[in-house]
Amino acid sequence: MNPLVRGVIVTAAAILPGKARRERYLEQWLADGDGAAEAGIRPLSVALGALRAALMMNLTRHSVVPLGLAVVLVVGGVRMATATPDRVIGTALAMAGVALPFLLLVIRRFTERDTLGDWEDALSARQAGLSRGGDGGGRVSGPVLGAVMAVLAALLLVLLLVR
Repeated sequence: MNPLVRGVIVTAAAILPGKARRERYLEQWLADGDGAAEAGIRPLSVALGALRAALMMNLTRHSVVPLGLAVVLVVGGVRMATATPDRVIGTALAMAGVALPFLLLVIRRFTERDTLGDWEDALSARQAGLSRGGDGGGRVSGPVLGAVMAVLAALLLVLLLVR
């Protein structure tokens, strides 16, 4: 398996919520990538399928509003960039719309512990005596703070470009 295919599969598994789910799908997708040539399937097709499946597993009913906002930002940014003489603001809005889903994936990856289908992680945490608001709260503050700072920097950039 070439490094590109392996990298896409590892990335796809890394964005999945829940440690048990990540390990299970990583092992399965790597085996699928290794055996793809024997089955007459391109390994890159297997890797892209794994990435698509990982993205679909991250979509929940709570994802609708942020994804709708991302679409509005991209469409509005492109429209603004093509309709106005100053294309910088429209381009910045479109780029923010493209970056928003990835930012939400990172935030979800580091903040959400118990998700539907992660019953193995939830069960092992409860057996170990950890609760939802337990000692793991310290590691959440870094990614969330970084995401908030990135959003504030983007808003500041847009405000400076408007004037």
